[in-house]
Amino acid sequence: MNSGASPTIAELLDAPWFQPGLGKTLDYIRGFVGAKVIWQMMQEGVFDDLRQQRSLEEIAARRGFDAYLLRTVFEYLAVEGILNKDGPADAPSFRLSEYGERFEHYEGWFKILVGGYENIFANVGAMLRKGAGAYARNGKWVGTGSCEISQYDTIPITKDFIRRVKPDATNIVDFGCGNALYLCTLARELGGIRAVGIEPDRDAYQAGLQKIAEFGLEGQVRLVNVDALDYEIEEEPDFILMGFVLQEIIAQIGHDALVAYLRRMRTKFARSYLMVMEVDYDIDNREAMQSPVGLGYYNPYFLLHPFTNQLLLPKQRWDEIFAESGYEIVIREVTSAKADPTGFGICYVLKPAAE
Repeated sequence: MNSGASPTIAELLDAPWFQPGLGKTLDYIRGFVGAKVIWQMMQEGVFDDLRQQRSLEEIAARRGFDAYLLRTVFEYLAVEGILNKDGPADAPSFRLSEYGERFEHYEGWFKILVGGYENIFANVGAMLRKGAGAYARNGKWVGTGSCEISQYDTIPITKDFIRRVKPDATNIVDFGCGNALYLCTLARELGGIRAVGIEPDRDAYQAGLQKIAEFGLEGQVRLVNVDALDYEIEEEPDFILMGFVLQEIIAQIGHDALVAYLRRMRTKFARSYLMVMEVDYDIDNREAMQSPVGLGYYNPYFLLHPFTNQLLLPKQRWDEIFAESGYEIVIREVTSAKADPTGFGICYVLKPAAE
């Protein structure tokens, strides 16, 4: 290297650390652009059109797009491996790749993190000065994305828990039901289930009404658009579900008030099981955090919660809160490693402890 204070460009290019560092840096750029473009194509219905094997020209005409600009997007998606490009260079055709054909199964992660929290991530710098909650998340996409992801992790474990603990259950109340996909799936697959879903976000609530209509379950699933703390359960349920809700409640009212709230619930519904899904806040678990799911999902997930007035706790703290609230653990398991190999998703069945 030269004797001056600053290395030359040639010397930088020859440095053993330069290319790996540049590659990692460009990965961030690639992820930013990819997330933005893919999310917009999802919202515009382009992937739905491609699943129907519509051509670029048909999609452009159907959606009112500029065909030249749409081809530019398709060229980009082909390089990313989401589309395959066939035919002559001057008149290519595009279709979903093998990965692209499966892409709809992954859309829930886009909906929650990009659709739901894009406004949060875009304003982290501003919130460092203005404080948590200065910018709002999109409740519709948070609820929709969370429910779609739940098809792979918490819905299967919920069904399993109900069958193991009380297979004749008929009445469920779900706090924070999102777009109601969770409850509709339980009502359809368990048989005889009647459910009430509590959803504070108006847009998520409206999406839930649409989902219930799609399933044809208007007689089995009812939604209420109200905050969890403002809802009084009318009839003693078999199960009270709280999927990723207590992390919000404890941030809103604090530890002592949460314990008091759970104690009142325990006393009022002494025969009801409480089923809780939460996330074990274990950010120092290097092996899990450096995995693809850790880096791609949990690292941004852990980041966003303080900025949105939510409080993640380690598993031990949740165990202590439930004990302090007068509940005993019937089952405590992590979600399937097939869907989430980190083991961060923890699921509880609790019952009122004996006096």
